[in-house]
Amino acid sequence: MSFSHSHCLASLVVRSDSIGSRLTKFTDTLRSTDSFAMSSETGGKSVPEDGGDVHDKMDSSSTRLDISAELNRVQLSDHQLDGLTAEELRALWRKQDSYISALETRNRTFEESCSSLRDNEDKLKTQITELSMRERVLMRRLAAKEQDMQEYADQLSEMKLPGGGALKSALLDPAVNLLLQRLRQELSETKTKLEDTQSELAAWKFTPDSNTGKRLMARCRQLHQENDELGSMISKGRLAKLESDLALQKSFSEEVKKSQSDLDELLQDLDEDVEGMQSTIYYLQQELRKTKQTVATLEQENASLRTSDTPKSEPPSLNGLSASRSKWRSLDSPGSDTVTGSPRTKDTDDSGVNNNVDDQRKRTASETSDENSLKKPKTENQLTVHYSDDEVVVNGENGGQ
Repeated sequence: MSFSHSHCLASLVVRSDSIGSRLTKFTDTLRSTDSFAMSSETGGKSVPEDGGDVHDKMDSSSTRLDISAELNRVQLSDHQLDGLTAEELRALWRKQDSYISALETRNRTFEESCSSLRDNEDKLKTQITELSMRERVLMRRLAAKEQDMQEYADQLSEMKLPGGGALKSALLDPAVNLLLQRLRQELSETKTKLEDTQSELAAWKFTPDSNTGKRLMARCRQLHQENDELGSMISKGRLAKLESDLALQKSFSEEVKKSQSDLDELLQDLDEDVEGMQSTIYYLQQELRKTKQTVATLEQENASLRTSDTPKSEPPSLNGLSASRSKWRSLDSPGSDTVTGSPRTKDTDDSGVNNNVDDQRKRTASETSDENSLKKPKTENQLTVHYSDDEVVVNGENGGQ
């Protein structure tokens, strides 16, 4: 029996604990909803954390319930349960039951208040939406009013501006306009005439003793001095320019003289070279004439020798020459003497050639080069004629012997 009572009491304790936890949760939710509702009603103003008047009312109601009930939670340990009697357990049971009923009534009151707060919250939300819509409508109306005001201001500005009719009425008659133009022109002409007459009058009244005359005289002296300075500067500048031009012309004439002297020297050298070349050409022409005469005589002798009887057996050669050639040479000795009797040396020809050239003139570089070219040996294939008193040898016939 005691075990069943203890078990029932334990279940009551657990139930009371669950109801207490539920009550704490309800109080927290109620506080949060109350704070939200109060903030929405006050337009975003701060609300006290304790929930304001609603929570005060709830606390007062709860305190009244607690005071009326004057009940406390029964908490017993296992050792106390074992030592209690049946009557004590019944009393504790009744007490715990009354405590649970009080908690249930309190829970119902909290649920009713929570439902009422929820209804209030819904109402406040609907009010907020209505107010936001009203605000939007008012903002639209305000924008429309501002637009209307802007249009009215534009219309006023347009009305202030003169229209086409006003401009047409403001135009003058062409005759009146022409008259005004002529009057303005005459006014300007009269103003210029007045200024001229005033200046002439001031000039007639001019005297050296007056202040105006003194100022004019000082100004004239200043202008005269400036004119002299400018003239001296201009003359100095012209003289400097002329001096520089003269120096430039002198340097140019010196360069021209120098180049002319160089050209004269070059022409003199060229004249000397031309004279030397002329003398060389004349000498070569004489040599060519002599060689042609010698070749002609040799061809005549050769033709005469070919027509004569040739020996049957050729005698042995003597000193590199055949006997027939020595015979021809002996036969042609008078002709050879006549040929060799003519002057063939260079000295005699040079003396004959350079009759019109001064004996004391020095030979030029071109003449020396011509002499060197003449002194060069001939090739083997060329026909070379050697002059001597004993023999005439033709390199083209005997292989250069």
